[in-house]
Amino acid sequence: MIVQNPLRRCAALGAAALLALAGCQGGGGGEEASSEDQVALTELSNRLVEGEDRAYTAEYLVEGTDEAVLVAVDPEAETAAVVVGDRPELWTGGDETELAVWLGQQLGDVLPSDEDVASWLAATAADPSASTEFSDTTLAGELADCVDVQGAADSPVGSFEVCVTTGGVIASVTAKVDDTAYTVKLVNYHDGVDAAWLNEITGQATSRNQ
Repeated sequence: MIVQNPLRRCAALGAAALLALAGCQGGGGGEEASSEDQVALTELSNRLVEGEDRAYTAEYLVEGTDEAVLVAVDPEAETAAVVVGDRPELWTGGDETELAVWLGQQLGDVLPSDEDVASWLAATAADPSASTEFSDTTLAGELADCVDVQGAADSPVGSFEVCVTTGGVIASVTAKVDDTAYTVKLVNYHDGVDAAWLNEITGQATSRNQ
């Protein structure tokens, strides 16, 4: 559960400090606050897009279940793996566009893609009907900036809550898109991908992109 803490949010460094604008500047007018929210939403959207070229390993838990989802991505090495439950899938070779498509196919019912969440945030920034509330949290040892969106009539998803780490990785998502409900949170994370681990699951993978 995300706990509001404006003072902590005001102390955030770097790009994450943009999210503190609405809470750290006291008494601003409605138009000013709206503009600050737009900046913060746009920054979060850009952070997800710009983080797509980083190598990382992230494990998520589907809340309310024991199902774990592991995502390991190394764009430079053209290697990625997804493990949902006990089903490993591997991707090797190809460009980042192909990788994004593959990740979407493997994770579509469990975790929305970075591109999808970035599009929600960007659309909300341009939607005057949206109500937004910002906070921060720490998941798996990673500081993440969060936004709770309600009533976004002109956006792809009208209501959702998402947290993004300072490095540009999804930390948690609560949203319903058509018939798909997302309720995942980050439980383990580290930069880079363990090549030995990838080699270990290679023989177990049920399918590959090549």
